[in-house]
Amino acid sequence: MVTEEFIKSEYPLHWCVWKNDYKTLAGLLAKKEHDIERKDNRGRTPLMLAVTLGHLESVRTLLNAEANVNCENLNGWTVVQEAVATGDPELLHMVLERRDYQRYTSRMAGIPGLLQRLKEAPDFYVEMKWEFTSWVPLVSRMCPSDTYKVYKQGSNVRIDTTLLGFDHTSWQRGNRSYVFQGHSKSF
Repeated sequence: MVTEEFIKSEYPLHWCVWKNDYKTLAGLLAKKEHDIERKDNRGRTPLMLAVTLGHLESVRTLLNAEANVNCENLNGWTVVQEAVATGDPELLHMVLERRDYQRYTSRMAGIPGLLQRLKEAPDFYVEMKWEFTSWVPLVSRMCPSDTYKVYKQGSNVRIDTTLLGFDHTSWQRGNRSYVFQGHSKSF
């Protein structure tokens, strides 16, 4: 049988969350002695548990300590899904705000490496044609198709397309170019 002492010693962050003792939780997190992403036997991180229980103070403390919002428990539920299930708009807002911030910083962290790989790759031009077809007569005429033209020079990329969108009953055509300038001060 699992005792309280066992839980306190093996899962101290989870224990603080369970009791909503956010002051002790903050102290433990400040020491950086415990893994903030450690999962319990149900696959929940301390943040997942805090959100599931609806403990706003503990959630705020864990988010301030940069707990990962993009994790799942053993049942495949994410922190955001758990926040929605609580029905607490303030809790959901906190979780969504942190999730968006973590996604943004994750994407931005990969940009210098991407720019460097683009710069090192040989320059090229490629055309990619795609089209939808159907075995139903006359349906293929209504399906979209397009040819993307991709130009790469240095760390810059240009993509030309003629399919702009859909307006009620027909596909809108025109010329559109997307230009990604990969300039970086580190080069």
